[in-house]
Amino acid sequence: MKRLLLAAALTIAGPAIADNYLDTQFGPYGWEVHLLKATVANDVLTVAFMIENTGTDGERMDLLDVTEVVYTTSDKKFPVLQDANGDYLASPITYEQSSDDGNLFRGPDAQGSTIYMSGGEKQVGWVKFEAPGDTDWPVDLSLPGVSPFVIAKPSQ
Repeated sequence: MKRLLLAAALTIAGPAIADNYLDTQFGPYGWEVHLLKATVANDVLTVAFMIENTGTDGERMDLLDVTEVVYTTSDKKFPVLQDANGDYLASPITYEQSSDDGNLFRGPDAQGSTIYMSGGEKQVGWVKFEAPGDTDWPVDLSLPGVSPFVIAKPSQ
């Protein structure tokens, strides 16, 4: 009976999650988005993720609008941090109108920018946020077009 329950649980698990991913969600075109790591240092939350075109065909996707990348707590919404020049702390990012050079994010003035990803291709990106308070964990990370990730407080 235990084997039957385990087999049933494995059958309905959703996207495949590798041991080195904290979580996996579906993204645009049925692609998978993998949460690679979340760390807190100097009151900054850094989140790294990978977008994977799990299909065999190439697809063109809109770059992720950095102004729509947020994490939320039970009562607050936090945008991606900006430096002293107003540049977003996210990479790879473009502020140009068009880009096909591996960027995942676009700044607010780069409307219509896209990226082409071949079948099986993977792209890694990261974002930085103000770290949540000790009592605000877990947080929900939202990337445009992707189911939210629930992130537990990283161990120090």
